[in-house]
Amino acid sequence: MRLGPLEISWTRDGGPGLASASRLGSRQLSATTDSGQTVNPKSQIENPKSPTGLPGTPIFGGFLRDFGEYNPQLEGLTAVRTYEKMRRSDSQVAATLLACELPIRAANWDVLPGSDSPADREIAAFVRENLFGGLEYVSPSGMKTSQCWDDVLRNALLMLAFGAAAHEEIYAVDGARVRLARLAPRLPVTFYRWVTDTDGETLLALNQYGYRNTRFESVTIPADRLAVFSFNQEGANFFGRSMLRPAYMHWYIKHQLYRIDAIAGERNGLGVPTIEQGPDSSKEDRESAAKWVQQLAAHEKTGVSLPNGWKFSLKGVEGNVRDLYNSIQHHNIEISRTALAFFMNLGLGARSSGNRSLGESQTDFFFLAVQATADHLARILNATCVKRLVNYNWDPAPTAAGGARRYPTLTVSNMRARSFDQTFDMLTRLAEAGVVAPYPELAQFITRELGLPQKKEPSSVVSGQLSVEEGLGAGD
Repeated sequence: MRLGPLEISWTRDGGPGLASASRLGSRQLSATTDSGQTVNPKSQIENPKSPTGLPGTPIFGGFLRDFGEYNPQLEGLTAVRTYEKMRRSDSQVAATLLACELPIRAANWDVLPGSDSPADREIAAFVRENLFGGLEYVSPSGMKTSQCWDDVLRNALLMLAFGAAAHEEIYAVDGARVRLARLAPRLPVTFYRWVTDTDGETLLALNQYGYRNTRFESVTIPADRLAVFSFNQEGANFFGRSMLRPAYMHWYIKHQLYRIDAIAGERNGLGVPTIEQGPDSSKEDRESAAKWVQQLAAHEKTGVSLPNGWKFSLKGVEGNVRDLYNSIQHHNIEISRTALAFFMNLGLGARSSGNRSLGESQTDFFFLAVQATADHLARILNATCVKRLVNYNWDPAPTAAGGARRYPTLTVSNMRARSFDQTFDMLTRLAEAGVVAPYPELAQFITRELGLPQKKEPSSVVSGQLSVEEGLGAGD
């Protein structure tokens, strides 16, 4: 059989005519090129050297090129500056980004052990304490600084606006352990070159070009100390594609509409001052009248004295003027649509309508997308800082001494806020169905969510009376 430049043939159990063959079930397979050379696919699989396929992303000396991008304003570092302008200048863009970021930042992040073994539980507790409460860094001059988990998430979520974000892992020795001291943010505006391996898709290092205080420097961060967060990455395009890319056209047009509306308000808000000159007006009179109407400004002492026969008026726009409000609202809706945040625009626009059930269904779909983004962040963090932190402190292979049998997993849950009525109704139904029974952790969760004081240590039995805990337990 002919397949491109190869001639494919097969026989059962290594029949004659095959110089080199690979087994496929009970058949043997070989391929012959146009030059008569026989290729053995199995040998290439059993002895891999490098990928045969192409990632399809051109990288010239570390400089990425996105052949799919047709707008030069949205390529490379020029795109970073454009997206920076969008998120700083437009309230709809800023609100859309916050709608995607805040649920992730407010979610419950936790580290779960790889198994129920004491060793894995110890490892998970160490990673949890280090990430969520122990990121403490000592600067070269001896200044101590702390970094909270929300700072890490805010930096990683820059990938939504710019397409990519990164942090550098900085470690410190603390007694017998190696701890993460800082997940140092590395801003997208400093991303200069992406150094890849010969396969064209394995990142070896990130070259930065930017400021350190007053010095403009070029530094290279090895990939094994780096975590790169790419949004909508295709192939080896580590810069990803910003969530704001589809919104650029609507932002640009809306920006121009605002300018037109501002000019219209300035020109037509109070009318155009006009002087109708009388007969026998001299050249000096006409020049003075033109200069006066051009310099006219509202003031408490503004006034005019005109010769006999002259008339002064403020001319307004006659006829119908296009209302730009609906056009601006349309582009606002489309900007939020890029993030699937349809609920942000219910009731806005001439053709927009909605009710509670529609809003809830749109919100459910939006939070499904946000959960996918949060899971994407968790997968990258698990593959980088969590795995490296464990490898620095424990043997990752199973050992009789209790080494790490499985890596702990960073998880994210509770993406959306629920009212107490919804939570209480859900727990009541589960309890009535016999699915959930009261347990101490559930009580702690409810009291924490309601802001109630936590239960104190149980008191002892005094004078033949039951303690508080025993009294409550008796009625269960």
